[in-house]
Amino acid sequence: MNASLTDACGVLVATLLGVPLILLPGYAVGSLTGILGFRALGTGDRLLCAATLGLGLLPILDSLLVQAAGIPVAVLANVGLGLAGLAPAVRACRSRIDLATAAGPLALMLLWLGIVAYALIDIDTGTGLYQPVTVIDLVKHASLTRTIVEAGLPPLDPFFARPERAGYYYFFYTLCALVDWAGGALVDGRTAFAGMAFWTGIGLLGLLDRLLAATGLVRETSRRRVRLATLLLLPAGGLDILLVVRNRIETGLWIPMPEWLNEQVLNWPGSQVWVPHHVAGAIAGWLGLLALAEAADGQRRAPGATVIMAGTAFAACAGLSVWVCLGTVAAAGTWLALLAIERRWREAGRLVASGLVAALLAAPYLSGLLASRSEAGQAIVFAVRSFGPIEGMADSWVLTLLRLILLPLNYYLAFGVFAAGAFLFWRIVPRREAHAREAGRLLTIVAVTSLLIGGFLRSAILYNDLGWRVVLLAQVATLVWTVAALIRVAGERLRLPGLIAALLLLGYATTLYGFAGMRAYPASGVPSFAFLNGRPDIDRALRTAYTWAGTHLPRTRVLQHAPGAPRVFDFGLYGGQPVGVADREARLFGASQAAVAERLAQVEPIFRDALDGDDVRRRATAAGIDTLVVTAQDAPWANPDSWVWHGRPLYASPLVRILAVDDLGGGAR
Repeated sequence: MNASLTDACGVLVATLLGVPLILLPGYAVGSLTGILGFRALGTGDRLLCAATLGLGLLPILDSLLVQAAGIPVAVLANVGLGLAGLAPAVRACRSRIDLATAAGPLALMLLWLGIVAYALIDIDTGTGLYQPVTVIDLVKHASLTRTIVEAGLPPLDPFFARPERAGYYYFFYTLCALVDWAGGALVDGRTAFAGMAFWTGIGLLGLLDRLLAATGLVRETSRRRVRLATLLLLPAGGLDILLVVRNRIETGLWIPMPEWLNEQVLNWPGSQVWVPHHVAGAIAGWLGLLALAEAADGQRRAPGATVIMAGTAFAACAGLSVWVCLGTVAAAGTWLALLAIERRWREAGRLVASGLVAALLAAPYLSGLLASRSEAGQAIVFAVRSFGPIEGMADSWVLTLLRLILLPLNYYLAFGVFAAGAFLFWRIVPRREAHAREAGRLLTIVAVTSLLIGGFLRSAILYNDLGWRVVLLAQVATLVWTVAALIRVAGERLRLPGLIAALLLLGYATTLYGFAGMRAYPASGVPSFAFLNGRPDIDRALRTAYTWAGTHLPRTRVLQHAPGAPRVFDFGLYGGQPVGVADREARLFGASQAAVAERLAQVEPIFRDALDGDDVRRRATAAGIDTLVVTAQDAPWANPDSWVWHGRPLYASPLVRILAVDDLGGGAR
């Protein structure tokens, strides 16, 4: 079958599996607990809230179940919980849904599903396979999901074969693994991830609904108008399109992704297809804070239930995104200090108790995370947030000073219309009104703490994921403020002020440009991306070869490709077996830099140099490799006397051969 059609079917099946595995369990939790005013909501709002609850609570519970009893038990538990929510959901849908009213939301959901598929599936022309630029991260998502399905939790390292388990925040991939396992042959790690990305978008809408209601900032406005304002703003990015134009003038090149020209504050659609696990972390963190804020505002609910729900959400946040969790912890600590100053001991006690519940639930994950990372260097360092337009313009201390002075401008450029909306909100809304409810005060606390962390700290593991992802918490707050401000100043027809309208259009341009770049990147001319999908014919052949290997070779057999390129993707996107070493960034999941360098030194010459079969066999065996995957791009392929052409391959096509290491030898070059 055509790979594009296969992927599209897989995404659809994975999305539908989210109903019994995510949506209905979330609905059951909402019905049983009444959290976030669930029982008083209309049908559509309940369904959105159910997605939020599923994403915010299930990751920790499912991960504990998988670790204790395996994936089938976790799937059955989710389905069983979902059955408890099925009957009330069906009754609500039968009695309250107007088909004419539902047509619009259904059309938007289909549009969102199409956007997710566009960003994540392969385009198969019959002669070549054209991958989206998102494979840069999708290789990690797919391979980690695969290892959880195959070996449980904590996961094995999908980038570096070693006996130790991987050190990574894996809760989102637990949900993907449930979908992958339940989908059987119709779903794989990539399409399971895409299905969960779809539901993350729905869960984000549910969170925004509950935040807008809990803060009371739009209480005198119709739900339809609030929803329209939210949907109007959600697609907008920052003002990075201006940096793209500047870069084009300076270099003559079109950078594929506009946010790569500065420290990222990624637009919401982009975040949901690139890094939905971090978005889900923000959903879980905010869910925990909202549950406590609801209790602080006098909502009647058993204190124990509130503490357990909030603690569960905080624990889920820790395993969905450790970087977002750091921001949530900082915000919770700030809130706790304010509650103590105000002598609100009951609310402070609930917050502390929920933190203890979170620590207890997350303890197995946190201990495994710390034990599985080989390098003990600093994970977080102090650094003023870099600003793309000035980088390289001055010496170190002068550059740091410039970054500090221009940090507000940096954030304004990155947030765009949401920065302007936040300024407008605070200009027209008195602080007493903005903080009239605890959820409203939390918007300020969370925004300030996450922006400070993102502005003055950075992660030291490969990339600045801390600075890029912790600001998701502030993005939620500024979006809520912007919605509230627009509703107050734009009138019934949402006529936008001139500056807001201009910034909104630039934000749309940033987002649209980025999504176009996901597919058009080969035409950008950026040399550093020449290795990405450089041979679509070979990528198509590799997909077929890895699919064959997943069916015909033992799952524990270590397959090794040429790891010489800066990044390699096909092994993780399509493979079903472990790999000796992925590429030069194989330490992402905790392998030491020295171990990765040593294995690369063993393996790279196999695919690069003129070695004889005995030497190839010796090197591969020393690296723990059972099977070699060779393509027409690898140097030995062109030599008819090389080891590639001696012995009987396990698999052969015009562009790819798979050979067992044990069959090599005899001096063949």
